[in-house]
Amino acid sequence: MNFPIVLDIALGLVFIFFVLSLLASEAQEIIGTLLQWRAEHLKQSIEVLLAGNERDKEKAAQALADALYESPWIRSLDQEAKGSIARSFRQISHFIGRVYRTVTGQRNVFGVGKTSGPSYIPAEAFANSLLERMQLGDLWQVLADDRIAGFARDRLLAPVANILSDLKASTGNEFLLNAELQQLEEGVHTIVDDFRAGIVSLPESLDRLVSRLDDFSLMAKDILPDNHPLTETFLRRLDYIKRGLASTSTEKAALLSKLRPNVANLLDVFDPNSAVYAELSRLAQADNPTAQALLDQLGQAPITPALRDSLAAIASRVEATADATRDEVKRFGFEIEKWFDRGMERATGVYKRNAKAVALLIGIATAVSINADTFHIATRLAVDPILRTSITQTADQLVADSSGDFNDSIGQMQEAVNQALDEIPFPLGYNDVVIQQQLAAEETWPVKFIPRRLLGWLVSGFAISMGSTFWFNVLKKVVNVRNTGEKAE
Repeated sequence: MNFPIVLDIALGLVFIFFVLSLLASEAQEIIGTLLQWRAEHLKQSIEVLLAGNERDKEKAAQALADALYESPWIRSLDQEAKGSIARSFRQISHFIGRVYRTVTGQRNVFGVGKTSGPSYIPAEAFANSLLERMQLGDLWQVLADDRIAGFARDRLLAPVANILSDLKASTGNEFLLNAELQQLEEGVHTIVDDFRAGIVSLPESLDRLVSRLDDFSLMAKDILPDNHPLTETFLRRLDYIKRGLASTSTEKAALLSKLRPNVANLLDVFDPNSAVYAELSRLAQADNPTAQALLDQLGQAPITPALRDSLAAIASRVEATADATRDEVKRFGFEIEKWFDRGMERATGVYKRNAKAVALLIGIATAVSINADTFHIATRLAVDPILRTSITQTADQLVADSSGDFNDSIGQMQEAVNQALDEIPFPLGYNDVVIQQQLAAEETWPVKFIPRRLLGWLVSGFAISMGSTFWFNVLKKVVNVRNTGEKAE
C-alpha cells in the first residue's frame, strides 16, 4: 500500500466522520431545543451564583431566582411563539420537557406552572432585576432625604434660631431679623426639596446650605448696628455654625460620609438587628409611606447570606472608587453586571463540558444505530477502490466549493452531504452484506473477549463527538496534503 492510498483512506475516514458529525450535531441541537437545555442550565447557573455553592442555601437561592425571573427585565426575554404552527411546536416542546422531567425525576427549574425560560439573559437585565428586587435605589433615597433634612434642621436652622433668640432677649426686640430668618428657612426647605426631587446631588446641597447661611450673615450684618458688642457676638456665633457645617474639604468629606447611605450599609437592611433596619423602621413609624412600603417589600425579598457577602464585597469596591455619591447605587449595578458576567463565563465552561459529554453519548448512539464501525469502514476503503475514489472526489469538491469558513457555508455543505449519502454506498447500516463482512473480520480478530464491532463503534462515537467543525478543518488539511503530491492512478 503506497502513500497516496493511505491518504485516500484517511481522507475517506475523515469525510465519513464529518458526515456523521453533521448528523449528530443536528440531533443534539434538536434534543437540546426540545428539552431546553440552555435555558435550564442558565437558570441552574444563576441559582448556584445566588447560593454561592452552599448546598444548605439552595432552596433560598431557588426562591430568589424564581422571583428574579418574574421581573419584567427577565420575563420579557422569554418571548412566546406567534402563529398557530409555532405555538403548536412550542406546546409539543413543553410537553416533551414535562415528560422528560417526569421520567428522570428532575426538578422543574422554571418554577411551578412554568415550562420555559430565556436561553440568554443580559448582565444589565440581571443587575436591574436584582436591584429592583432589593429596592436599594429607593432605600438610598429615603435615608438620604431624611438625613439631609435632619441635618439642615438640627445643624443649621435650630442653632441659628437659638442664637437669634439670645440676641432678641438681649436687645428686647422680638421682631429682630424675623423676615431674614423666614427667608433662610424657606431657602433651606427649597434645597432639601430639590435634593429629594433629584435635581442636585448631596455635595451640591451641602454647598447650597453653606451659601444660604452666608447670605443670612450678610443680611444680619447690614441690619444690625456696626461695632456693637451684641452684633459682633451674633456674627461670631454664626461663623461657628458655618465652620461646623463644612469648614474644610476634609470636614466636608467626613460630613458627607455620615449623610450618604453607602451601599454596604444598605445591604444591612436585610438584617433586622442592624442600624439601617432600625432607621427605616423609625421612618415607617413616623408615617413615611415610602419607608413603610419599602419595609413591606424588603420582607418579601430575602437574599441568601452568600449573596449578601458577595454583594458586600462588590459594595466595598464601589465605595472605594465612587466619586459621585448619588451614582453609587448605579455604579453598584455596573459591578453586579461584571460579577454576573464572570459567573456566566464559568457557567459557559460547565455547559460546554456537559455538552461534550452529551455529544459523546450521541456519537456512540449514532455509531451503534447506523452500525458505523471504524475498523470496517477503514477495511472497505482499503479494498474497494471505487468507494475510495467516490469519497475522495466528493471530499475534494466539497473543500473546493466551500468559502473557507465552516459557519458561512454550512448550508452548502449539508446539501453536498445529502447528495453524497444518496450517491455513495457508504459501508454503514445493518444490511446483510455489511453484517457478513463484519462477521468474517471477527474470525481473524486477535482480541476475542472484546468484539471488534464494539471497539469500532466506540472509536466512531469518539470521532463523531469531536464535532463537524473539527472534522471539516481536518478534511481541508488532508485534501491540501493529498493534492500537493502525485495523483494516484
